[in-house]
Amino acid sequence: MTGWQRFGIMLLCYFGIMVLYPNYDAAGFYFAGITLVMWTGVILILAVISNILGLYNFPNFCRFITLVFVAAVLFSLLWYFPQKDNVSPINKLKYGEIPTMADIKAGVNRFTFNFDFVRRRATRSENFVNQKLEDNQEKIEETNEAIKEAAEKAKKQAAKKIEQTLEIEVE
Repeated sequence: MTGWQRFGIMLLCYFGIMVLYPNYDAAGFYFAGITLVMWTGVILILAVISNILGLYNFPNFCRFITLVFVAAVLFSLLWYFPQKDNVSPINKLKYGEIPTMADIKAGVNRFTFNFDFVRRRATRSENFVNQKLEDNQEKIEETNEAIKEAAEKAKKQAAKKIEQTLEIEVE
């Protein structure tokens, strides 16, 4: 097999893992980018070695090398791919957490984009129909609650201050 074929198989492995285990954030994309460069270097080294040694004359051996390469890529992805819950995909498989259809749909939706722009503003939420923009919804709700509590506290402090300076009672 040629380096291009190995590269294509490697891209399919990455796409498959990212679709099957969509519980990643920006660190998942950084990890994928860095390891893609690393494995591309391995593909280049394999291509140089096979050309120097003439391994292209032994197609079965080349297929075996590709099989070992794909196994190494899949193993590294399953072992090290970052997840939000800090449990690697291989441990999820080990404990019986097999990807469901909902995981696959969520993974595919991470790679989709709605090009029907509303009034040509790319930042509007209507343009991201299939994607979850509010991954941190709990944090947003906690922040809103904290703001409300701080506002109530400030109101009470202001009322006490007015009460002390004007010597009146406020209910």
